Amino acid sequence: MVIDFHTHIFPDKLAPRAVGSLEKSSHTKAALGGSRQELIDSMRRNGIDYSVNMPIASRPDQTPSINRFAYEVQQKGEGLLSFGSVHPGFAGWKEQLREIRAAGLKGIKLHPDFQGLFLDDPSMVAVMREAADLGLMILIHCGMDVSFPDLHRSTPERLHRILPQLEGATIVAAHLGGFRYLDDVEKYLVGKDLYIDTSYTIGKFDETQVRRILENHRPDRILFGTDSPWEDQGEAVAKLKALALPQDLEDAILYGNAARLLSL
Repeated sequence: MVIDFHTHIFPDKLAPRAVGSLEKSSHTKAALGGSRQELIDSMRRNGIDYSVNMPIASRPDQTPSINRFAYEVQQKGEGLLSFGSVHPGFAGWKEQLREIRAAGLKGIKLHPDFQGLFLDDPSMVAVMREAADLGLMILIHCGMDVSFPDLHRSTPERLHRILPQLEGATIVAAHLGGFRYLDDVEKYLVGKDLYIDTSYTIGKFDETQVRRILENHRPDRILFGTDSPWEDQGEAVAKLKALALPQDLEDAILYGNAARLLSL
């Protein structure tokens, strides 16, 4: 089994424009076009059993529509699950969190760069605390985002700083805990009671350091992810396997830990 814990899809009518805009801002070519069917086809080609969509409410007013699409993704199934998202600036964010839980979604995605707030902003922390109290997981973009090369609002140090306020929360720090911040990941996050995912990192940074992080972090707190459409799912699986990690650790990363979190 393989579970891709970190993917992105968009409504069919919006996908070409959304991915095209992101390709332009990030100077990065997507592996897929961002539609639901393209991700399902990729899963079938590459032996991915489940993928989790991670939407982002980039503006306050997007929050309800983002979550309606997330509910639709979850209901249609075919191996696709979805988190929801809220923007701290949306007046009804608490009600949105309750609706996300009621719809059976397991968590929310936050992206401080796209949402225009630093991770340790009190409004961000309030959203995360409320989500945790409702039993929702929180996946956070961590480190640099290639669309925002000059302003990094979500660093490992900022996450470390707010962890005492989020005791008991199930937090996933994406991109191995901090894209292009792996030294700080080792300093602030490795070994802590939080999850990291592998999305868009393996093969992009020093292999020795990547292995060291994976082998020194808690083995039950690492999740496989691709950030699809930005990384090909099959290539991402191959890159993880090429690290030749201990088999029990590889299995935990590829599916075991995610299956437990998602109750699969």
